[in-house]
Amino acid sequence: MPSLRNAGLRNNLKALVTGATGFIGSHLVELLLAKGYEVICTVRPTSDLIWLKGLNIRLVQGDITDRESLVVPVKEADYIFHVGGITKAKKEAEYYKVNADGSRMLYEVCLEHNPGIKKIVHLSSLAAGGPAQIGRPRVETDADSPLTFYGKSKLEGEKYAVQYSKFLPITILRPPAVYGPREKDIFFYFQLISKHLKPQLGWSKKYLSLVHVTDLVNAALLSAESPKSHGQIYYVDDGCIYTWQDLSSEIQNAIQTWTLPLLVPEWLIAAAAYVSEALASLSSKPALLNKQKIIELKQKSWATSSDKIRNDLGFQSEYDLKKGCTETVKWYREHGWIKLK
Repeated sequence: MPSLRNAGLRNNLKALVTGATGFIGSHLVELLLAKGYEVICTVRPTSDLIWLKGLNIRLVQGDITDRESLVVPVKEADYIFHVGGITKAKKEAEYYKVNADGSRMLYEVCLEHNPGIKKIVHLSSLAAGGPAQIGRPRVETDADSPLTFYGKSKLEGEKYAVQYSKFLPITILRPPAVYGPREKDIFFYFQLISKHLKPQLGWSKKYLSLVHVTDLVNAALLSAESPKSHGQIYYVDDGCIYTWQDLSSEIQNAIQTWTLPLLVPEWLIAAAAYVSEALASLSSKPALLNKQKIIELKQKSWATSSDKIRNDLGFQSEYDLKKGCTETVKWYREHGWIKLK
């Protein structure tokens, strides 16, 4: 693989990033470079490198499901940021193969070949904890109750992280919904509003927490560099709880457009998921909208509290929803992802 190197690194510390080609991973790579780290990225032959082009990084062919491919990059790392994983798959077993077994394999390799690693940051998800009760955001001491294949596989990955944290310094982060430039899932919401449709799923209010990708990667680096974070699990959010109506209103304000309300009954979106899965069965790619996603969308609250990481590590979020939506809309427009009709 090509190696892109320039002079001017502020230190000799090396950070290995799995999942570097993705939305969150690519933002993390940029932050690490800005902080003077030498960055190693594991990529597959089929990986799309669009967000890594021109960056001062070292690319190594590697896959968290391929043990031997991990040995060399893991040996060289001072820090590991385990961002790699899948959010969609055609079969349940695929989630566990990547999100759970891939994590176990990475930590096995690290324990064997680099037991003196300074820190590993394991990026998990609120989905591993499960939904919250209305009026009571999820905290780290709550019992876990994941609902989907994705959430259950992420929790299994966490269990391996906890198991290996007896021997390796590992911190687990659980973000809720993550948005920002390059994001492709919540982007659908931005896209609908740019076309003057303001969707609402079902009749009742639904609550959620959010975190801008910049705040999330800052939290990841803060966790890596703090000795207090060893063995801890942290929820990371912007400190607020929103309704989907709050989100759509901020997006509308950022786009500066008019919209018509669009009430989408839950039965209709469920039917759309069945159709989407049926069509996906004819291709090699998983459905963008599937029955697992509907399970998540039906929940009344996906709210979290980030008090623990704020108190333990001094984390502060830079982005409120207004600032985050404004920046994200600007990026989507500049890159032609949304256009006003």
